[in-house]
Amino acid sequence: MRLGPPRRSLSKRSRTVLALLAGALLVLPACGQFEGVHDDFVAQGGENEGLGGSEGGSADGGATGGDGTESSGDGGGSDDASGGGGGGGGGGNDNGNAGNGDTTGVTADTITIGIHAPLTGAAPLKQESFATGKDLYWQYGNGGKPVQIHGRTVETVFADDQYRPSTARQVCQTMAEEQQAFALIGAGGTDQIQACAQYAASEDVPYLSTGVTETGMGSLDTYFAASMTYRQQAPMLAAYIKNELGVTDASKVAAVVTNTPNFDDAVEGFTGAFDGVDVFRPDKNERGSSAAGNLCTGTVKNYDVVFVLTSPTFYLEMAAASGCRPQFAGVGVSMGLDQVASTGCSAASSTEGARFFNPTPAFADAGEYDPDFLAAVDAAGIEADDVTWMMWGQSKVLHQMLERAGEGLDRGAFMDAVAGQKFSTGVFPDLNYANGPFGATQVSVLRNVCSGGGHYETDFAFVSGF
Repeated sequence: MRLGPPRRSLSKRSRTVLALLAGALLVLPACGQFEGVHDDFVAQGGENEGLGGSEGGSADGGATGGDGTESSGDGGGSDDASGGGGGGGGGGNDNGNAGNGDTTGVTADTITIGIHAPLTGAAPLKQESFATGKDLYWQYGNGGKPVQIHGRTVETVFADDQYRPSTARQVCQTMAEEQQAFALIGAGGTDQIQACAQYAASEDVPYLSTGVTETGMGSLDTYFAASMTYRQQAPMLAAYIKNELGVTDASKVAAVVTNTPNFDDAVEGFTGAFDGVDVFRPDKNERGSSAAGNLCTGTVKNYDVVFVLTSPTFYLEMAAASGCRPQFAGVGVSMGLDQVASTGCSAASSTEGARFFNPTPAFADAGEYDPDFLAAVDAAGIEADDVTWMMWGQSKVLHQMLERAGEGLDRGAFMDAVAGQKFSTGVFPDLNYANGPFGATQVSVLRNVCSGGGHYETDFAFVSGF
């Protein structure tokens, strides 16, 4: 088994890329820009708003404007899976779906689940992470054996949404209608998640993803967010900056947020909780180095703390070019990937100490929060990473939902079993859908540590406020 932060598990290719990156960085005048951050991050497969970011795309997730868009352990039938976190059995809130009879993707022996993520296009993710992560829980989450849900095992189908909302809608339709997926999971990309969620709602297909924008999502009765949305996290981040980082003067705080409608709710949440902060909304096509001049005057800080909600490449370029080294903090998912931490650390430790909210504790701490994950990695004989860890957590959430829906599984029964109910996995935040699809109230706080090549560690796990 190979598990741990990048200093222990980087492939030979990744170590070579990082070594070349560190050796090639050139200090430029003014804010101290480091060249090559964008290109080297892309070379590692990392240009990606990732498991939750976004650039561009229409606010309604339509087919236009998406070319540049930004991105699972109980044994079958366990007490945790069947009763996770409280709430009643199947059919908790009667929303008219129960017993609708749509058993697409359900046989006597199997349940088929469809997953989409951006593996190619503007921001490819590591294909091997999804290839192993999508099945790890279902095949090894029952003490090294396949998970059983009322006598059925789970099979997955996977599609590359190519980083485009229009493609995401198309592949979700294909998985649901041609490949007979019972439910769909969005593993990354705000605009892609939005587009697929809207398709799924139009066809009464259950859809689960990490929390992203709330725009166009709150009224979808088949959608459930498995972590806090950006709008929910932003006020909590403001409180974190004030109470944990000790910065209460709004003039010392800036927000750098990509200018897409899908991030407007996050900006509103942050400025509503921290009145008077300066907000910069760079265009999706800008390079991160262009924002550095707003943060620094030479090596003098214009701001002590910078809330960043952009693509990882923009953030990394901005951090490397900001010679004054402000404190970075943010929300989402992709910023908490170890690949982001290691790349930033290679650029003169420009991201050292950055804090980001994340659905799960850090990958380096995975064994502390779910030893079953380590056992599954051992049984599968794979090289795990934080994408694998998060997919494990998301699968674990879905397992509890399917278990709650009962033996007579159909799509209506599933949605009635989830609506209004609570779930707890110990990997993803606790969920309570009593007031709608945005049921999470917890985050974990990850801190960028540059020792050993760069990775994230857990500062706070599953907290609801600061």
